[in-house]
Amino acid sequence: MAFVKKRLYLLVAFLAAYVVYSAVHEGGHYLACRLLGEEVVEFRFLTNGWLSSQVIYATPVAERVGVRWLVIAWLPAVMTTLIGYLVYGTRRRWLTRWPWVNVLLWYIGACFLVFDPLYYAVLSFWFGGDIYAAAAVGWPVWPIRALAAIILAFNGWLVLRWQREARARPEVYRPATSFG
Repeated sequence: MAFVKKRLYLLVAFLAAYVVYSAVHEGGHYLACRLLGEEVVEFRFLTNGWLSSQVIYATPVAERVGVRWLVIAWLPAVMTTLIGYLVYGTRRRWLTRWPWVNVLLWYIGACFLVFDPLYYAVLSFWFGGDIYAAAAVGWPVWPIRALAAIILAFNGWLVLRWQREARARPEVYRPATSFG
């Protein structure tokens, strides 16, 4: 039973972090659209299949040209990754006496560090999407994927390093009374 409680505790923290990540990432698309005068037709939050989110733009894909589309498509990925670095870099400052907060912030940091580089480097082969904004300025996508793969490897290393730190201090990340 302790194993199930531990996994449920971690699953709830992960899902909460994923909701925060999705709100920030898709909010970044929406904010970029508003700032650059692009009309948003629809905002799908966690309802676009597999609990994914999407901002639907008024401009058809074939008409999306220029640097503004790079900003609209890529700003959220840059923003979330930088937030991930900020959370990771300040991780010792925000530790609290509440393990739930600590594990939630760990998952937020991990999600923000990994999700967008993983999407750009690997998942975009199957799902397309934001990476193809490179076409708006005539760039090939392979250098973007290569850079994302390098960032993903580095960020994965940071997350694994942070995970080792967390495992070395279980009292900081797990409530003592919850599990055996």
